[in-house]
Amino acid sequence: MMNYAKKWWRHSVIGVILVGLGINLVAEATIIKTSGPEIFDLAHAATWFWIGLFGIVAVNAGICFVADAVKQRVYMELESRNTAARPDEPERERA
Repeated sequence: MMNYAKKWWRHSVIGVILVGLGINLVAEATIIKTSGPEIFDLAHAATWFWIGLFGIVAVNAGICFVADAVKQRVYMELESRNTAARPDEPERERA
């Protein structure tokens, strides 16, 4: 099974990449929408709509990955504290 440090590293990198990608896609959709024709064009509207939608999905997925990375980091810190507190003997025998 994958340990917490690997999951933390992987999820944080994926999350940051997805957030950046999503922001870029939303900005690109905004640029496409503002540079469109004066009259309504369904193909043009569909282009910026789908690019913007995928951008929002990427931002949300990135936020979820970053949140999971924070969770894995907390688990990693708790595990390191527990192993440092009791190297070989149980807690009740030391007291």
